[in-house]
Amino acid sequence: MDRTLVWIAAATGVAYIVAYAQEPSDTLAALRSSVGMLAQSLPWIVVSMFLAGLVSQWLEPDVVARWLGREAGIVGIAFGALLGMLGTGSRFAVYPLAVSLLAADASPGAVVAFTTSWQLTSLARLPAEFPFFGVPFALVRFAISLVISVAGGVLFEWIWRIGSRIR
Repeated sequence: MDRTLVWIAAATGVAYIVAYAQEPSDTLAALRSSVGMLAQSLPWIVVSMFLAGLVSQWLEPDVVARWLGREAGIVGIAFGALLGMLGTGSRFAVYPLAVSLLAADASPGAVVAFTTSWQLTSLARLPAEFPFFGVPFALVRFAISLVISVAGGVLFEWIWRIGSRIR
């Protein structure tokens, strides 16, 4: 089991114990809320894991490496950001897909650009912003978010390479 998960689980358990000692009714309400969120999320998590497993079998590592791999450089990172902007799925689908891309030899920077762009940009959500922010504001925000996604991927790739040399 992942040590990080064990530490987070232990810290959460301790936090529940401390909270229960201070205010039992609030803690029980928080526990009910947590169970409700788990019940709502669990089907998405299960389906997403199966989908990610299927997608990982469809991804051709040589194609992923050519378009999103280290050799693709900044073009691969930008392509990762463009793919992310097309995403409309939940985090339970996107993160397993991102892990599948890594397993298929996508560069870490391209995967960071993909996940960052998915979080910051979405072509499907863009029209919904127009009535609230206006077209110019929404388009400028979208463009800046896409640039941030690429810049974040480039920065991550650079830091990841330095860290790999140190290890």
